[in-house]
Amino acid sequence: MQTAQTPRVSILMPTYRQSPFIRRALEGLRAQRFQDWELIILDDGSDDDTQQVLQPYLNEPRIRYHRLDRNSGLGHALGLATSMARGQYIAYLPSDDVYYPEHLEQLAALLDASPDVYLAYGGVHWTVRSAYSDQIGRGQYWTNDRHEPTLLGSVPENAEADVLERVRDQPEDNNLLALVQVMHRRTLESTQHWPPRSEVVSDRLEANFWRGLLSQGARFAYSGAVSCERVLHTENHSNLILNVLQGGLSRYREHYGIAQGEALNWQPSRGFPVDERVAYARWRTPRPPPARTGLKILLVGELGFNAERILAFEEQGHTLSALWSRAEIWDMASTTAYGHIENIPADSRWRQRVREIQPDIIYALLNWQALPLIDTVLDAQLGIPMAFHFKEAPFFCYQRGLWPTLMRVLSQSDGQILINEESFEWYQYATDGMLQRDNVLILDGDLVKREWMTDEWAPKLSDQDGQLHTVCTGRPLGLDPRESPKASEFVMSILQAGIHVHLYGGAFFQNAPREFLDQLRASGLVHTHPPVGPADWVRVLSQYDAAWCHIFTSSNQGELRRADWIDLNLPARLGTYASAGLPWILRDNSHSRVALDALARRLDVGIFVNNGADLARQLRDRPRLQQLSRNMRETRSAFCFDDQLPPLVDFFHRLIARRRGA
Repeated sequence: MQTAQTPRVSILMPTYRQSPFIRRALEGLRAQRFQDWELIILDDGSDDDTQQVLQPYLNEPRIRYHRLDRNSGLGHALGLATSMARGQYIAYLPSDDVYYPEHLEQLAALLDASPDVYLAYGGVHWTVRSAYSDQIGRGQYWTNDRHEPTLLGSVPENAEADVLERVRDQPEDNNLLALVQVMHRRTLESTQHWPPRSEVVSDRLEANFWRGLLSQGARFAYSGAVSCERVLHTENHSNLILNVLQGGLSRYREHYGIAQGEALNWQPSRGFPVDERVAYARWRTPRPPPARTGLKILLVGELGFNAERILAFEEQGHTLSALWSRAEIWDMASTTAYGHIENIPADSRWRQRVREIQPDIIYALLNWQALPLIDTVLDAQLGIPMAFHFKEAPFFCYQRGLWPTLMRVLSQSDGQILINEESFEWYQYATDGMLQRDNVLILDGDLVKREWMTDEWAPKLSDQDGQLHTVCTGRPLGLDPRESPKASEFVMSILQAGIHVHLYGGAFFQNAPREFLDQLRASGLVHTHPPVGPADWVRVLSQYDAAWCHIFTSSNQGELRRADWIDLNLPARLGTYASAGLPWILRDNSHSRVALDALARRLDVGIFVNNGADLARQLRDRPRLQQLSRNMRETRSAFCFDDQLPPLVDFFHRLIARRRGA
């Protein structure tokens, strides 16, 4: 064995708020058959009892503990720990993972015996679904032809090549390989680094690091046995980033204590990326708070998509404070990256803070996840009028036991804001006419900020190549073959008509049947692109002829009592398409009442189709298509929050006056 000053293996343990897990990780390390190691614990500013839990272990001379004053992010922690390492090899032990006794011994032996191997990895045992898996694998599971989870360990013979190929080429495989599996040499350390949070926040840090090594000629090799365990839990780094239904970007900011005004380059492998440094640069220049010439507005809940729209309040002289729901939907209410919003922690003092601020109006919004917080604020009886803006979805409230809460908020709020007349009519049926029309404002909940509606119009691709080009941003509802056989048939009719479909936002069809995927590839008509940010909506998307909205067949037969949520909804992408002047492609549901169809007909911006041939015929009618495009450009203000703000503020004033008069 070498001396403590020159250990063979330096083990890096980044940790943050994981004191319940760390004992198990350390006991697994102390049980290693291979003992020539040092452990560098990099405590990334934990505010729990991590230091107390670690204290008994710090008498071990091979364990070095370094604590940062504030959280700096996983990439910075790994980079700092690497710079402190003294060993010949680097291994990783995240504080919520576990080594089996043979792990270090097997990986070190592989590197010792194979000088041409740069990185050795063991198999990893981990949780699949809700129970421990009895399947053993060497990395992330993939999906087989039957759409069932399959672990790489079950793939015969060429598994090694498959692992490396997927590490190189498949970003959706996130953390393949996981940190806990890996031991590697250090000769490429000067050219390959862990990016700090100031560069990027992503669940792909590991995968990108491994790809960087491979691009420099590093060879990877499998030890031949499962020797460690990856523990997945709700506050695991990758889960915090990927779990959009538990908060995404907003939850990440809260968990890691990201300072107000610190912009992030948020790049999840699933969900909605946003580089706040670029997207919100125009609002992040230091400037004095707005003059208090308008209302003091307390935002309660969450913002959904296009969260930056609320800056229009500040720009028009109003002052904002906010009490945010922890269950922020779809990553997007990252309000600490811009503006002068005073965020009120949802702790025991929130009522006192609200009374100190003395807001004129509570603006409660937007989706079902925010209902419990809105209900709590109502129950506090603060004496402040509340305008309740509800977008989606009453049907989810049935399923999640929130219908009584929704009814309470609707009946006790001073005014209600609904996204369209069809929704108002549906609620009147559902509540036996509980809502008073004078107390209701019709306004969509996901309108976009004026700045994104630029005039950077692009030439049409169809004018250049004579073909038909359509676009879809976000989930292609109705075009995804996993949804139903009808969706597959519809897509095939589009391709048979020679229509290009450009998809922005992810590999939507990766789990589709192989035969269908082969047909898509062979057609040369389906194109996938990275997500496009709002600053580029017009410049990028306006090159297409028309845009796909949700494609579905309504069954309400003209009776809103029979309506589903999709009949009432206005998708958030409408503002994106309006910004780019794109007509909407819709299924012809003229036999039913559908809010989106009614809006498209009223504005004359819709292309109503039943199949690909029908769509191709209408796209080839160039005079009509150009008229639809002109109509959309001329009506963009209907989807611009800045332009729709005056009636909203007037509505607030009416509610305030009514409460004071009472």
